[in-house]
Amino acid sequence: MTKYRILSLAVVVAWTLACFGGGEVSTSEADSKLKAGNLPDAAGAYDGLAAENPDSPAVAVGQSFMQMLQGDYDAADKTLQGAEEKAGEKLGEIKLRRALVALRAGNLDDVKKHGKDSGLPAGKVLAAEVHLADAEVDDAITLLKDARDAGGAVGDAATTYLEMLESGDAFQAGLAEATALWAVGQRAVACEVAEEIVKALPDEGNKAEILLLWAGRAVTSGRNGITTSLLDEMDLVGSPPGQEWRVQATRAMVEIAEGQSEAGLARFTSLQMAIEAGFAPYEGVADARATAAALAQDKAVAKQLVDGLEGVAPSRGVYQAGAGKAAKDLAPSGSTWAEFLESK
Repeated sequence: MTKYRILSLAVVVAWTLACFGGGEVSTSEADSKLKAGNLPDAAGAYDGLAAENPDSPAVAVGQSFMQMLQGDYDAADKTLQGAEEKAGEKLGEIKLRRALVALRAGNLDDVKKHGKDSGLPAGKVLAAEVHLADAEVDDAITLLKDARDAGGAVGDAATTYLEMLESGDAFQAGLAEATALWAVGQRAVACEVAEEIVKALPDEGNKAEILLLWAGRAVTSGRNGITTSLLDEMDLVGSPPGQEWRVQATRAMVEIAEGQSEAGLARFTSLQMAIEAGFAPYEGVADARATAAALAQDKAVAKQLVDGLEGVAPSRGVYQAGAGKAAKDLAPSGSTWAEFLESK
């Protein structure tokens, strides 16, 4: 059975073909199967449409998405490339999707190229992030200035990057580079770049929040030493107000990831008591437990961490720890994630 890569429903929605509405080919049935999480049937539907309508950009976009889900990034890009000639005014959106495929494939040169060629604000921000990751700051600033008036999340991202880069503060500029590295998938490197920069920030302001942010990123990137280093620094400046539970949860994740299961589980038990006392949010701790399960070296520990939890996050956690059967038991019926597990 075909194996599908893990993508969030948000990505599915972002790839929606609504922007190609009014075309000569209806993809509504295939689109519905995709959004419902019925991935095998959606792939079959798009393949059938592609065979009957080889010149339809809307069909090509749908088919390429399924190819990307299956991890066949070369095929996904080739499909989109073939749709460019017929795309007309939607060419920029095809280029943007080629940039997204390249991002999934880790081909940053193509992310930069297709992002720029799209002419769209989102594509320019993607290209700018690659420029920043390559320390090409002037090129990044030019693209970000073009994108900052786009509004929404894209405009906000461009504006935030520009504020950091043009602040005249070397630490802020360094953080912009680290943030871009994180955004383009170079996550371990991003944490390594960020560590000393974040620790050197002035104690006033939002240093504690930034330390906690990067500590969480580091532990999920396998950089446990960086996480501990950042949390130790935060002990000197104080935890962010109301976030002591997150500090403890992050330390518990490190313990679980390093095989100190007894200590990590004990810390999570203390957090459960904090929930009951009103000092920690249930959902936040539940997410931390699911994340810790994904980092566990022992399947039994992973299952213990998600005991009593339900939903996609704990299912993903035990799946990443190697407990496939437990993941299927926890996956919500009918969800895209459940379909993914069934395709394995």
